[in-house]
Amino acid sequence: MEGLREIDPHELVATSAHPFVRHQVDPDDTMLVLALGEALVIDGNRNRTGPSDGRPSLWCLGPPADLARLAHLAVDRVDPPGRVSTEAASYDALPEAWRFPTQGHWHWMLTHDQPPAHPLEPSVVEVDDAGAIDALLDLANPGSFARPGSRGVECWLGVPGPDGLLAVGALYRDPSGAGHLRSVTTRPDAAGRGLGTAVSAALTRRALGRSGTATLGVYVDNAPALAVYDRLGYRTVVTFRSGRSGRG
Repeated sequence: MEGLREIDPHELVATSAHPFVRHQVDPDDTMLVLALGEALVIDGNRNRTGPSDGRPSLWCLGPPADLARLAHLAVDRVDPPGRVSTEAASYDALPEAWRFPTQGHWHWMLTHDQPPAHPLEPSVVEVDDAGAIDALLDLANPGSFARPGSRGVECWLGVPGPDGLLAVGALYRDPSGAGHLRSVTTRPDAAGRGLGTAVSAALTRRALGRSGTATLGVYVDNAPALAVYDRLGYRTVVTFRSGRSGRG
Protein backbone atom coordinates (compact mmCIF):
# COMPACT_ATOMS: atom_id res chain seq x y z
CA MET A 1 0.00 0.00 0.00
CA GLU A 2 1.29 3.45 -0.82
CA GLY A 3 2.39 5.69 2.01
CA LEU A 4 1.08 9.08 3.02
CA ARG A 5 1.43 11.65 0.25
CA GLU A 6 0.38 15.23 -0.37
CA ILE A 7 -1.33 16.13 -3.65
CA ASP A 8 -1.65 19.53 -5.30
CA PRO A 9 -5.37 20.47 -5.25
CA HIS A 10 -5.45 21.39 -8.94
CA GLU A 11 -3.80 18.09 -9.87
CA LEU A 12 -6.28 16.22 -7.69
CA VAL A 13 -9.34 17.76 -9.32
CA ALA A 14 -7.92 17.37 -12.82
CA THR A 15 -7.03 13.68 -12.43
CA SER A 16 -9.45 12.20 -9.90
CA ALA A 17 -11.93 9.56 -11.03
CA HIS A 18 -14.23 10.40 -8.10
CA PRO A 19 -17.21 12.48 -9.32
CA PHE A 20 -17.49 14.39 -6.02
CA VAL A 21 -13.85 15.42 -6.19
CA ARG A 22 -14.06 16.39 -9.87
CA HIS A 23 -17.27 18.36 -9.63
CA GLN A 24 -17.46 19.82 -6.14
CA VAL A 25 -13.98 20.35 -4.73
CA ASP A 26 -12.80 23.90 -5.48
CA PRO A 27 -9.01 23.74 -5.94
CA ASP A 28 -8.69 27.48 -5.31
CA ASP A 29 -10.44 27.06 -1.94
CA THR A 30 -8.48 23.97 -0.89
CA MET A 31 -5.62 24.28 1.58
CA LEU A 32 -4.36 20.70 1.78
CA VAL A 33 -4.90 17.27 0.24
CA LEU A 34 -3.49 14.15 1.89
CA ALA A 35 -3.82 10.66 0.41
CA LEU A 36 -3.08 7.09 1.39
CA GLY A 37 -4.21 4.06 -0.57
CA GLU A 38 -7.74 4.84 -1.76
CA ALA A 39 -8.43 7.40 0.99
CA LEU A 40 -8.34 11.19 0.85
CA VAL A 41 -8.44 13.91 3.48
CA ILE A 42 -9.20 17.24 1.84
CA ASP A 43 -9.17 20.57 3.67
CA GLY A 44 -11.27 22.38 1.13
CA ASN A 45 -14.42 24.30 0.24
CA ARG A 46 -13.95 26.37 3.38
CA ASN A 47 -15.97 29.25 1.93
CA ARG A 48 -18.60 27.23 0.06
CA THR A 49 -21.54 27.98 2.34
CA GLY A 50 -20.30 31.31 3.71
CA PRO A 51 -17.13 33.08 4.81
CA SER A 52 -14.63 30.75 6.47
CA ASP A 53 -13.85 31.12 10.16
CA GLY A 54 -10.27 30.15 9.34
CA ARG A 55 -10.47 26.58 10.60
CA PRO A 56 -10.07 23.53 8.36
CA SER A 57 -13.14 22.10 6.66
CA LEU A 58 -12.34 18.43 6.11
CA TRP A 59 -13.75 16.03 3.53
CA CYS A 60 -12.77 12.44 4.31
CA LEU A 61 -13.24 9.94 1.49
CA GLY A 62 -12.36 6.31 1.05
CA PRO A 63 -12.79 2.85 2.55
CA PRO A 64 -12.59 2.49 6.35
CA ALA A 65 -9.23 0.70 6.54
CA ASP A 66 -7.38 3.20 4.35
CA LEU A 67 -9.12 6.19 5.90
CA ALA A 68 -8.33 5.02 9.44
CA ARG A 69 -4.61 4.83 8.61
CA LEU A 70 -4.63 8.14 6.77
CA ALA A 71 -6.53 10.01 9.47
CA HIS A 72 -4.24 8.61 12.18
CA LEU A 73 -1.24 10.06 10.33
CA ALA A 74 -2.98 13.29 9.31
CA VAL A 75 -4.51 14.32 12.63
CA ASP A 76 -1.23 15.83 13.85
CA ARG A 77 -0.63 17.64 10.54
CA VAL A 78 -3.98 19.43 10.41
CA ASP A 79 -5.16 22.20 12.72
CA PRO A 80 -8.30 21.37 14.74
CA PRO A 81 -11.11 21.41 12.17
CA GLY A 82 -14.30 23.41 12.36
CA ARG A 83 -16.23 21.02 10.12
CA VAL A 84 -15.79 17.40 9.12
CA SER A 85 -17.71 15.49 6.45
CA THR A 86 -16.88 11.85 5.91
CA GLU A 87 -18.27 8.98 3.89
CA ALA A 88 -20.94 7.55 6.15
CA ALA A 89 -19.57 4.01 5.95
CA SER A 90 -16.17 5.23 7.18
CA TYR A 91 -17.34 7.49 10.03
CA ASP A 92 -16.12 5.10 12.74
CA ALA A 93 -12.64 5.14 11.19
CA LEU A 94 -12.12 8.79 12.13
CA PRO A 95 -9.99 9.71 15.13
CA GLU A 96 -11.99 10.96 18.10
CA ALA A 97 -10.77 14.52 17.53
CA TRP A 98 -12.55 14.54 14.14
CA ARG A 99 -15.61 12.48 15.05
CA PHE A 100 -18.05 15.32 15.71
CA PRO A 101 -21.71 14.54 16.46
CA THR A 102 -23.55 14.09 13.18
CA GLN A 103 -25.59 17.18 12.29
CA GLY A 104 -26.20 16.21 8.68
CA HIS A 105 -26.57 12.74 7.13
CA TRP A 106 -26.95 13.33 3.42
CA HIS A 107 -26.58 12.01 -0.10
CA TRP A 108 -24.55 13.75 -2.79
CA MET A 109 -26.37 13.04 -6.05
CA LEU A 110 -25.55 13.58 -9.71
CA THR A 111 -27.14 13.37 -13.14
CA HIS A 112 -26.00 13.90 -16.72
CA ASP A 113 -29.46 13.26 -18.17
CA GLN A 114 -32.18 15.72 -19.10
CA PRO A 115 -35.13 15.35 -16.71
CA PRO A 116 -38.59 14.38 -17.93
CA ALA A 117 -40.78 17.31 -18.94
CA HIS A 118 -42.93 18.59 -16.07
CA PRO A 119 -46.31 20.19 -16.83
CA LEU A 120 -45.66 23.11 -14.46
CA GLU A 121 -42.19 23.95 -15.79
CA PRO A 122 -43.51 26.72 -18.06
CA SER A 123 -44.55 28.59 -14.90
CA VAL A 124 -40.95 28.66 -13.63
CA VAL A 125 -39.20 31.98 -14.22
CA GLU A 126 -35.92 33.61 -13.24
CA VAL A 127 -36.34 35.58 -10.01
CA ASP A 128 -34.27 38.64 -9.12
CA ASP A 129 -36.40 40.02 -6.27
CA ALA A 130 -34.14 39.38 -3.27
CA GLY A 131 -36.84 40.44 -0.84
CA ALA A 132 -39.33 37.93 -2.23
CA ILE A 133 -36.75 35.13 -2.12
CA ASP A 134 -35.77 35.94 1.46
CA ALA A 135 -39.42 36.13 2.52
CA LEU A 136 -40.10 32.60 1.29
CA LEU A 137 -36.86 31.20 2.73
CA ASP A 138 -37.52 32.89 6.09
CA LEU A 139 -40.95 31.27 6.16
CA ALA A 140 -40.21 27.76 4.93
CA ASN A 141 -36.43 27.19 4.92
CA PRO A 142 -34.70 29.50 7.40
CA GLY A 143 -31.56 27.34 7.51
CA SER A 144 -31.07 27.60 3.75
CA PHE A 145 -27.48 27.24 2.52
CA ALA A 146 -28.07 29.87 -0.18
CA ARG A 147 -29.46 33.39 -0.01
CA PRO A 148 -29.58 36.24 -2.50
CA GLY A 149 -26.02 37.45 -2.92
CA SER A 150 -24.44 34.17 -1.79
CA ARG A 151 -21.06 33.36 -3.33
CA GLY A 152 -21.26 31.22 -6.45
CA VAL A 153 -25.03 31.43 -7.03
CA GLU A 154 -25.69 31.85 -10.75
CA CYS A 155 -29.44 32.35 -10.62
CA TRP A 156 -32.67 31.84 -8.71
CA LEU A 157 -35.66 30.22 -10.42
CA GLY A 158 -39.13 30.21 -8.97
CA VAL A 159 -42.89 30.17 -9.40
CA PRO A 160 -44.57 33.50 -8.66
CA GLY A 161 -48.01 33.75 -7.10
CA PRO A 162 -50.44 36.61 -6.57
CA ASP A 163 -48.98 37.44 -3.15
CA GLY A 164 -45.36 36.30 -3.36
CA LEU A 165 -43.31 33.35 -4.50
CA LEU A 166 -44.86 29.89 -4.28
CA ALA A 167 -41.57 28.05 -4.82
CA VAL A 168 -37.94 28.95 -5.42
CA GLY A 169 -34.50 27.41 -5.79
CA ALA A 170 -30.91 28.43 -6.53
CA LEU A 171 -28.29 27.19 -8.97
CA TYR A 172 -24.73 27.30 -7.65
CA ARG A 173 -22.07 27.00 -10.33
CA ASP A 174 -19.01 25.00 -9.29
CA PRO A 175 -15.55 25.73 -10.73
CA SER A 176 -15.81 22.52 -12.79
CA GLY A 177 -18.82 24.02 -14.56
CA ALA A 178 -21.26 21.63 -12.88
CA GLY A 179 -24.45 23.18 -11.60
CA HIS A 180 -25.45 22.41 -8.01
CA LEU A 181 -29.08 22.77 -6.92
CA ARG A 182 -29.61 24.57 -3.62
CA SER A 183 -32.37 25.72 -1.32
CA VAL A 184 -35.33 24.38 -3.31
CA THR A 185 -38.25 25.57 -1.19
CA THR A 186 -42.05 25.53 -1.51
CA ARG A 187 -44.43 27.72 0.45
CA PRO A 188 -46.28 25.47 2.92
CA ASP A 189 -49.73 26.41 1.64
CA ALA A 190 -48.63 25.50 -1.92
CA ALA A 191 -47.12 22.12 -1.04
CA GLY A 192 -48.26 18.98 -2.83
CA ARG A 193 -48.85 20.64 -6.19
CA GLY A 194 -45.56 19.68 -7.83
CA LEU A 195 -44.07 23.18 -7.75
CA GLY A 196 -40.83 22.06 -6.10
CA THR A 197 -40.46 19.35 -8.73
CA ALA A 198 -41.00 21.89 -11.50
CA VAL A 199 -38.38 24.25 -10.04
CA SER A 200 -35.93 21.35 -9.58
CA ALA A 201 -36.46 20.22 -13.18
CA ALA A 202 -35.87 23.75 -14.49
CA LEU A 203 -32.74 24.17 -12.37
CA THR A 204 -31.45 20.81 -13.61
CA ARG A 205 -31.92 21.86 -17.25
CA ARG A 206 -30.10 25.12 -16.54
CA ALA A 207 -27.25 23.21 -14.88
CA LEU A 208 -26.92 20.70 -17.72
CA GLY A 209 -27.05 23.35 -20.40
CA ARG A 210 -23.58 24.62 -19.57
CA SER A 211 -21.64 21.58 -18.44
CA GLY A 212 -23.71 18.44 -18.84
CA THR A 213 -23.54 17.81 -15.08
CA ALA A 214 -26.04 18.63 -12.34
CA THR A 215 -25.53 17.80 -8.66
CA LEU A 216 -27.29 18.29 -5.34
CA GLY A 217 -27.25 17.31 -1.69
CA VAL A 218 -30.28 15.94 0.15
CA TYR A 219 -30.78 14.58 3.66
CA VAL A 220 -31.22 10.82 3.77
CA ASP A 221 -34.48 11.08 5.73
CA ASN A 222 -36.15 13.49 3.27
CA ALA A 223 -38.20 10.82 1.49
CA PRO A 224 -40.37 13.22 -0.58
CA ALA A 225 -37.32 15.04 -1.97
CA LEU A 226 -35.53 11.76 -2.67
CA ALA A 227 -38.54 10.56 -4.65
CA VAL A 228 -38.53 13.78 -6.69
CA TYR A 229 -34.83 13.58 -7.48
CA ASP A 230 -35.10 9.92 -8.39
CA ARG A 231 -37.81 10.80 -10.92
CA LEU A 232 -35.62 13.57 -12.30
CA GLY A 233 -32.80 11.10 -12.94
CA TYR A 234 -30.41 11.79 -10.04
CA ARG A 235 -28.43 8.95 -8.51
CA THR A 236 -26.52 8.83 -5.23
CA VAL A 237 -22.73 8.90 -5.66
CA VAL A 238 -21.67 9.18 -2.01
CA THR A 239 -23.39 9.48 1.37
CA PHE A 240 -21.84 11.75 4.01
CA ARG A 241 -22.09 12.32 7.72
CA SER A 242 -21.23 15.93 8.58
CA GLY A 243 -20.65 17.70 11.86
CA ARG A 244 -19.24 20.90 13.31
CA SER A 245 -16.94 21.48 16.22
CA GLY A 246 -18.61 22.77 19.35
CA ARG A 247 -15.63 25.05 19.94
CA GLY A 248 -15.72 28.56 18.55
